[in-house]
Amino acid sequence: MRKYGLIIIAGICLAVLIFGHLHWKNISQAAGVEAREAAAKGKEKEKEKEEREALIQSLKPENNKQQPLIDYLHYKSLTQDKVIVSLLGSNGTSGTGASKTSNSWAGRLEKSLRADRDDLETLRFINHGHEGIQQRIC
Repeated sequence: MRKYGLIIIAGICLAVLIFGHLHWKNISQAAGVEAREAAAKGKEKEKEKEEREALIQSLKPENNKQQPLIDYLHYKSLTQDKVIVSLLGSNGTSGTGASKTSNSWAGRLEKSLRADRDDLETLRFINHGHEGIQQRIC
């Protein structure tokens, strides 16, 4: 009886060793996959960073003296946390009062610029307009 008990305990120990080895082998394979994915993400982020730096250098005002205003705003948006464009004039649009900020000159300009460039996140528009100051063309 003692002999059978010893064999059973040895069998259980052997099974624990085998299944433990298989378990740790699976864990190490999963860690290897995660490491490769992390390395790929790191390379991707580095590539994005290099592309961003190249874009900033191409939009830099010192490198491009005749750049359009949207390129300058794009450069400022990429290099600063907050870019504010202040507009002076009325809050009306084409002879009518702006019922929403999206209908004002500032709103229409912002919509137009954002349609041209997607990455103008830090750009904000402020309209310093007053009712009744707009110029009417007859």
